[in-house]
Amino acid sequence: MMAQRGRPLWTMALKSLLGGYRYRGPRTGHFDGERFGNQPGLRRIGFRDLWQLRRERRHMTPWSWEEIPAAPTPVARVEDDSVRITFINHATFLIQFAGMNLLTDPVWSKRVSPLRWVGPRRFHAPGIPLDRLPPIDAVLLSHNHYDHCDFHTLRALLRRNPRMRLIAPLGHDVMAEELGFLRQESLDWWSSCRLKGRAITLVPARHWGARTLWDKCRTLWGGFVIETPQGPLYFAGDTAYSDGFQRIRTRMGPMSLALLPVGAYQPHWCMEDVHLEPHEAVRAHHELGCQASMACHFGCFSLANDGQHEPQGVVESLRHHGHIDAQTLHLPTPGAPMIFRGGQLEPLADADRG
Repeated sequence: MMAQRGRPLWTMALKSLLGGYRYRGPRTGHFDGERFGNQPGLRRIGFRDLWQLRRERRHMTPWSWEEIPAAPTPVARVEDDSVRITFINHATFLIQFAGMNLLTDPVWSKRVSPLRWVGPRRFHAPGIPLDRLPPIDAVLLSHNHYDHCDFHTLRALLRRNPRMRLIAPLGHDVMAEELGFLRQESLDWWSSCRLKGRAITLVPARHWGARTLWDKCRTLWGGFVIETPQGPLYFAGDTAYSDGFQRIRTRMGPMSLALLPVGAYQPHWCMEDVHLEPHEAVRAHHELGCQASMACHFGCFSLANDGQHEPQGVVESLRHHGHIDAQTLHLPTPGAPMIFRGGQLEPLADADRG
């Protein structure tokens, strides 16, 4: 079956810039009828803060392009009881298990911006070229920021996978229809859908959503808990540290594996309300009761004032001083598949490659 054509991307970009994508629904504990919110609310960032942020950014060492090792082509499907995870870049993972292929927050574009010729650009290639991906059953979209929700990538994926489903927080249904998705699920916090018999649940995150200065918090954001043969897998999307990790464990049990962001956290006075830093990711790992965790949200796009290798360096320092091991917070290489089985996260051995 062919995907529906969808609207031209330039008209979607214009509508997005005008704040046209927003949720309309009944009030809830985190939706006041107009905007979604966190409890407690996020710190307000004013023009003086933005000026200070810009001044501090001038002292950053510029990022530079990095070549990454050639990666194997992923298998079409994983049919045994293992979970195969391949880090692509930033918050994009290919997750394969039980005959199912999922992508999280897919971004293959050169920039994460409303305009293709300006804005934050990538500093390494995607770990797997888009044309070498296996068939994709669903995309899990955590929120609508440009570094997580890329219209060009979503449209390209739809051309290759016309029956692909979009699973996203409330407020992304019109966007999904205009992109050409024939099947989509809009979830509130703690609500679930099923894909090939497996539950996928949207869980709270301390973050926000927007694509312009005028549509802040008009759509919901969140992380996902995915039911796998090896136990629940948690994809955080974007989040700051909060008691949310303890609440996820209380309501859904300990996580087997977590995919946790560790970058874009400097300066702390500005970013602590929306992003994790490596020490907080380790704390989240323990509060979630994880057997293993993988880091993400580092090394690809320069979105804050931490250096190109700073988050990775902090993780390596924690490991060097014996505070964590590789299972606590693994630093994945883009394109290099990992196998999670029996509570252990390990590189895919050559003999296991399909």
